[in-house]
Amino acid sequence: MRFGRFSIGALCLYAFSLLACNSSPDHAGIEIGNPEIQAHSFSAHFFVDYGSGEMADSVQLDGLKLSLSKLSAYSSYYIYVSFDAKDGMTLWPDVASDAPMQIAFTKDSSTTLEDWMRAFGDISIDDEGLLKEIGAHFAPVASAPQVTGSLKMGEEVVPFVFSLAGLDSFELRYVTDRLDTAENGAIALTVRFSVPEWTRGLSMTTSAIDGDTVRFDALHNALLWDSLTNRFVKAFAASHYATYYSNGVSEEEYAEDLLLRYDVIDSNWVSNGTFENGDDWILVRQLGGYADTSIANNTISVNVTYPGPYSYSVQLIHEDIPLLQGRKYKLVFTAYAKDSANVTVRIGSYSTYDTEAFQKHVTMEPIWKSYEFEYTALVDDLFARLEFNLGKNQTLYQFKDVKIFRID
Repeated sequence: MRFGRFSIGALCLYAFSLLACNSSPDHAGIEIGNPEIQAHSFSAHFFVDYGSGEMADSVQLDGLKLSLSKLSAYSSYYIYVSFDAKDGMTLWPDVASDAPMQIAFTKDSSTTLEDWMRAFGDISIDDEGLLKEIGAHFAPVASAPQVTGSLKMGEEVVPFVFSLAGLDSFELRYVTDRLDTAENGAIALTVRFSVPEWTRGLSMTTSAIDGDTVRFDALHNALLWDSLTNRFVKAFAASHYATYYSNGVSEEEYAEDLLLRYDVIDSNWVSNGTFENGDDWILVRQLGGYADTSIANNTISVNVTYPGPYSYSVQLIHEDIPLLQGRKYKLVFTAYAKDSANVTVRIGSYSTYDTEAFQKHVTMEPIWKSYEFEYTALVDDLFARLEFNLGKNQTLYQFKDVKIFRID
């Protein structure tokens, strides 16, 4: 489902106001999911990684500066938020005039660790969202859109200049398990530019020299310039990239090694599909819908007492279902309804609420019945939602043995 600029959480607020008017009685059961989200302090730092081994000193940087325009947190929300969730919550800047900030990834007296800590060391990620990713938005520095350094060519060390004219801007996103998290919950974002990832396999030592300098731009070493431009953003070793090139082309993709983690046949991507407890499941009640839940004998019961006017007025949700575009999956679950009722089952985005895999209307009946659906992922998304939309009917639903497998 999609509600324009309003998140699911925005509609929850409306739902609660409607419930107050309904004068609903107390309800038994447990409040599943709806995690107790904690606020996190946040900091960031930036550096160049030269790797190790005999090639570690073959390329050295003395000038890598970028213009940082925004730091964002991408989270799933269950309350009202005043911004579009797909754009993320702005962590920095607090004041528009504070951005952009010039970040020097190499030693530079104009941008020091103290400058970064002063800007980013007092940021707090709000406690209203379930954090998925942190994003850093960069662009070339307008006054000096280039990277400078030196190449080791035989026994000689030659200066080089790489033009950033091929890039307009880019965003680096880091999933939560690739952030540095302290015991107290503080989060540190480390933005690392990997020189080996940028240059590996390229014939840098055969570059043509212009005077006493190797230049990589549209006129000098153009093929290598194209390769270095295409690799530049991915050399930051992030989890998720959005790149905007100067020619108008844009691309968004996850890091290959991260996708490989989920490119596994037969693995079940529903954690706690046997309902050992309420972990990893979230009950959303909105737009006049209300329900409570209980768990017993590896079965969850969702008692819908105020169904609301929409199927999504009551939702049982499992987040973080990975999707790899073009891969085939199978959803399997067993379910029961006290009264025959139509429900909608879908897999969609946590931020745009668009359907990203499938949406099916299912008639559940007063008998236990197994359901199976095969589907092909339409996009790459490591944070998709499995939704059972249970509104519009006042009845008792039960679910057990929920699984999602890759099958191709």
